[in-house]
Amino acid sequence: MTNVDVYNFRLRKLEEALELSRRLAKNFRDPEANVTGIYELLLNAIEHGNLGLGYEMKSDLVRAGKWRDEIDRRLALPEFREREVEIKLVHNQTICCLTIADQGRGFAWQDYVHRLSCGRRPNGRGLWIAFNSPFDNIKFNEAGNVVTCVGKYWR
Repeated sequence: MTNVDVYNFRLRKLEEALELSRRLAKNFRDPEANVTGIYELLLNAIEHGNLGLGYEMKSDLVRAGKWRDEIDRRLALPEFREREVEIKLVHNQTICCLTIADQGRGFAWQDYVHRLSCGRRPNGRGLWIAFNSPFDNIKFNEAGNVVTCVGKYWR
C-alpha cells in the first residue's frame, strides 16, 4: 500500500505567496523551475480570482503605477476581506498534485492558456509561465477558479 500525504494551506495576501510557493515547489521535480509557475498561479488566484481584478483594469493600474495600491484597497473591502485562496498538496512516493482554489467567479481560461505573452504588455504572462513550468499536467475546472498541477514527487 502506498502512503499518501495531504497538506492544506490558505493565504490572502501577495506577501504570503512567495514563501508558500517556495515550500510547495520543493515537493516537485525541479523545484527551482516550478516555484515561478506556482507563484504566478497563487498571484492570479489572489488578484484576479479573490479580488476580481480584471485583465484590462490590471493593465491600466500597472501602467499608472497604482496596481499595488488597488490590491491593498480591495483586500480591505468588506466583499473581499474574508476571501482566501485554498491550497491542497497531495503526494505519494511518485506523484505530487497541487490544487489552488480561489473564491472568485472564475474566468474563461481556454481563451488565455494558449495566448503567447507579449513582452510589452504590463501583465498577462502568469498563465504562460505556469504552463511552461515542468509540471506534467495543468488543468482548470470548468469555471476557471480551481487549477490543479500534477508532477513527479521529489524528496
